[in-house]
Amino acid sequence: MKEEPAVLNPVRFIKMARGDTAGLIAIAGDYFIETRRLIPAWMALLEAGDFGRLREDLHRCKGGAAIFGLDRLTAMIIDHERPMAIETHGFDVAAFESELRAAECAVTRMMEPVA
Repeated sequence: MKEEPAVLNPVRFIKMARGDTAGLIAIAGDYFIETRRLIPAWMALLEAGDFGRLREDLHRCKGGAAIFGLDRLTAMIIDHERPMAIETHGFDVAAFESELRAAECAVTRMMEPVA
């Protein structure tokens, strides 16, 4: 049975931060804002049946998610960018938004002091 990836890979996040965790958290915040800004366009692409363009957009979104170590979001996008995946299984925007919120919360928790 395949184990579900973690929301956030903290080791990867810290490695990418290169000693500036607060700076990377700020950049991740921009990523979350930009991704949310794209969601209405993705819904329009779904409605128009422009699945190729949606896959291209998701591919770019996946790049950002991978940089920040957002493993579960990355895996979700990989599942949808495969040829015919969206046409066959659809794209659950609400599930994507939920996963995006979970990722954002996990990144925000990186600023909390370790007890």
